[in-house]
Parts: sequence; C-alpha cells; structure tokens
Amino acid sequence: MRWAQSPAIPAQLGPVILGELDQVRGGAKAPSLVGDAPADLPPVGWPLALEGGVRGAGPFGVGDDCPCTTALGEAEDGKRVSVLYALTTFGVPADPGELRVLEIRARFKDGLAVWLNGVPVARRNLVAAGDTLRLAERLHGPEWESFFVPVTPGMLRAGDNVLAATVHPSGGSRAPFFELEVVGHRQTRVVRGPMVQRLGETTATIVVETDLPAAVELAWGPTAALGQRVDAVVESGGRRHRFELSGLPADAAVHYQLSLDGVAGAAHSFSTPPRPGEVLRFALYGDVRGGHATHGKVVAAIQAEAPDLVLASGDLVLRGSDEADWQRFFQVTQPMFASTPFYSCVGNHDVGKAGDLSRRFSDIFALPAGPPDRPASGGWYSFDVAGVHVIMLDSNSYEDPAQRRWVEEDLSAAKRAGARAIFAVTHDGPFARGLHGGNTIAAKEYAPILARHGVALLFSGHDHLYQRGRQGELDYIVSGGGGAPLYRVSCGVKGRRACKFDDGMLHVAREHHYVMVTVYPRHVEVCPKLVDGTPLEPCITYKLARR
Repeated sequence: MRWAQSPAIPAQLGPVILGELDQVRGGAKAPSLVGDAPADLPPVGWPLALEGGVRGAGPFGVGDDCPCTTALGEAEDGKRVSVLYALTTFGVPADPGELRVLEIRARFKDGLAVWLNGVPVARRNLVAAGDTLRLAERLHGPEWESFFVPVTPGMLRAGDNVLAATVHPSGGSRAPFFELEVVGHRQTRVVRGPMVQRLGETTATIVVETDLPAAVELAWGPTAALGQRVDAVVESGGRRHRFELSGLPADAAVHYQLSLDGVAGAAHSFSTPPRPGEVLRFALYGDVRGGHATHGKVVAAIQAEAPDLVLASGDLVLRGSDEADWQRFFQVTQPMFASTPFYSCVGNHDVGKAGDLSRRFSDIFALPAGPPDRPASGGWYSFDVAGVHVIMLDSNSYEDPAQRRWVEEDLSAAKRAGARAIFAVTHDGPFARGLHGGNTIAAKEYAPILARHGVALLFSGHDHLYQRGRQGELDYIVSGGGGAPLYRVSCGVKGRRACKFDDGMLHVAREHHYVMVTVYPRHVEVCPKLVDGTPLEPCITYKLARR
C-alpha cells in the first residue's frame, strides 16, 4: 500500500501491501469459472509496482489517532494524505465450484475504487476519471459497505488473484482509512428484507432486495401450508422485488415464504390490521443514526410488544447518502420488518448530512402514495388503518407551500371520512427542549393546522430525548431516543436557564426509549418505555373527541 500527501495534493508515495486474505470459498462441482491470467496486473495505469511497501493486516490509516492495526506513519503538519494505494491477493483453486457472488466488504474514508485482476468492480464517491489524486466527493461514514460482484466465466484465475484499491479522503478528512474483506457465496441471497409495507385490511406489499438479479417467488396463505403465489414487480435491474398481495384474510394471520432461484427460504408471518373501530396498537421511536446497539435493543423490545405497526420519527441513519448506513440499518431491523409494517417520516440525516436531497425515501421503502403531484416523493404521505388516520410530514420541506396545502386537504378529508383518531408524525417538530429546540416554522405554520383539525397527538424527533407536553390545543410527544447520542435538556429544569418560549412541557427525560400507543374506541393510552421495556413515566390517557 502506498500513500501520497501534500497541501495541494501532489505525490509523496510510500507503499503498503495488505496481508493475505482467506481463500474464497466455493461450493459443489460446476463448470470452471477460472480463466487465464490477465495480461496486465495490477490495472493498466496503476502507479506502483507490486514489489516493496509495508505489509500488514487491516485496518490501515495514517496518524496517531488512527484506530489501525497497521499504521502508515504520520501526515506532516498542514498536509493532507491524498490517496492510499493498496494491493492484496487471495487464492482460488483450479475448480472453485459453484461460486456465484463475490462480496467485497470495505470500511473506508471517503472514496474507494477496487479492481479485481485488473477489472474495475467497485467505486464509491469518486469521479469515473480524472486526476488520480483528486479528493472524494463526500464523506463516507464508519460502517462496513458491501459490494456484490457476480462471478462470471474467466473472471478468476487459479492461484493468486489480485485485488487493487485506491482510497481517497474527502475535503472533510485529512487522511484515508481502509479495511477490506472478501467472501465468496455459492448462491444469490436476500440482502435487504423482507419488509412488510403498505398494509391494508386485505392487502399488503412485501419488498426484498437481492445481492444479484434473481428469480424470486412468494407463496402465502392463511396457514403455514401456504397455497397462493404472487409474481414480483422487478425493479433496480432485477435486484429489488416488490410483491403486491391482495385477497388476504381480514384481521388474521398471513404466512409467507420466499424462494430464490428455486431455493425456499425461511417462513415468515404477519397479521392484517384490526377492523375499523377495534383496538389498534402501534410503537413509535426515532433518531437512530449510528447507535446500533441501542437500536437493536429497541427493536427487540418492540417485537416483544407485538404491535400492529411501527412508526418512526426520522433520522434512521447517520448519512442517507451512504449505502453502508442503510445496509446496517436493515441488518438491525430485519427481524421486525419481516413481520410488522413500518412507516417513517424522513429526517434531515436520512437525505444526507449535507442535504443531499437526490435520494428519496421511496427508493428505500415502499410507502403509501403521496399527493397526486408527488406520488413517489417519499416526503409527505398519509394512510389509514383500523379507522385511524396517520399523516407523515417532511420537515425538510416545511417552506414548500404545496405541503401546507396538502396537510389542510388531507386532514379535512380524514375528518369527512370519519377517522376516529388522527396522529401526525414529523422529524423536526414545533416544540422541544434539546439541543435544537422547536422548529419555528413548524410552530407558526403547521401546529395551528394540526390543532384546528383535531389531531390527537403530534409525534416528532430531532432532539434526542423524550418530551411530552400540550401547547394550546395540540398535544405532542418528542421521541428522539432510538439510539443516537442523547441531548441535555436546554432550559426550564433545575440547573438550567428559563425557557424563552413556553412550549407547554409536562414531562422531559434524557433517555433512550420507545413509545407504545393503544387506540381504543374513545381514548388513547400512551406508554413511554425505556429500552428494557420498563416505564419511562406512567402511561398517559388522552380522550378522543366524538365525531
């Protein structure tokens, strides 16, 4: 492996070669995938010879503060390490068996390009061509990211195969950081999902993503015997598979099973929602970001509660522009998503820490339809379940007058339809006493609309704490304790200054938590709970207005 540093990014090179990787594991006998050695190894134009350099085990990086197994020295004061060049080999037998997929897993700052035997196989946050010392286009977070490479005839060679990589910092980093693993898989796999989404009285949507394009089938039935089959709507080049189920039994269990390329997977089940007017139970939490251990505990506690659905107040990941963050999020939530429908509003981190709005929630989840002029935005939408209306707002778009108009129209329609209760969820809410405080636009423009239409509760996140209150005619709960670092209460409590604005706070706690909500015919019971399932405060009862 070599690295280059300078203030203006010209080259001062010093090499490092990664330690040997484990031999790729194959499967049963199959036609050989091994071809002749490429003529040019490493890639054409690679700036280094294979000889020399530092050899060691990852992770690799530069500087005293690098959490590295192999440190590559020190960056000079005021200079940036602009690129790191890495080489390693892994062994493949003459007949590797039925090898279908190479999974290249990497942790890196901040841009990465990988070649296998001289062929480019992965790239992230780097322009396709140009200055070899160019910085990465954006920061990349600390999570491992998996790149799935189809194994094609002649791609590998008997004996040593060469992986080459360049790693570049972004403008926000002084030096690269790099760690890499390679794993071989004998068959395609589900890497995201299954997710139960858009649950209706007799309908549901189930979404799965596979590492490579695959033939995916779904069988379902009212018992484990199944009996019904549904074809997928195939998206994203054959990797995303969406199943639209209809004719499901009302208020009953539904069993289902996925098959990939003819191989049956695990069995799952979910329940269609209660009938209109019957008791409905849902969980709510938010602000996970990088707190995966706590998030896992929250997910396990919610699963033990067996709610009818789960709502989230946003900031599910640290950087919505990082595929690695979403991979980790879905690893944690997979058991819950396979059996419980999930609906979230979009947080500021979910669209990228730097405000990268090009990524839509609808690319990740199968959400209910939004307004007719924004059917796939993933920003704001609403749905009905068991006679209860839920409206999701996009706090990143508060200033868009189209959202305000839609909120008025949607809530008016819900009242005309006789919704027995209305709940609103947003990320950056109007009232909060954490680091951010309440959003003034939400307080001025949206809270009055919600109160006027009789919203039973407004849930929000953004501030990493629990807060309950009533401002004017609007009851609200801030639930931002899903795993992200907790915020101190900024005002209005012992040892802190007085608040400039009376937000009607009734209880506040700096705790990781989730909220269980039970909707009865005439009232709502709200039970905030710590991650171990014990009460954060006693349950609160809200009366529902007769309609």
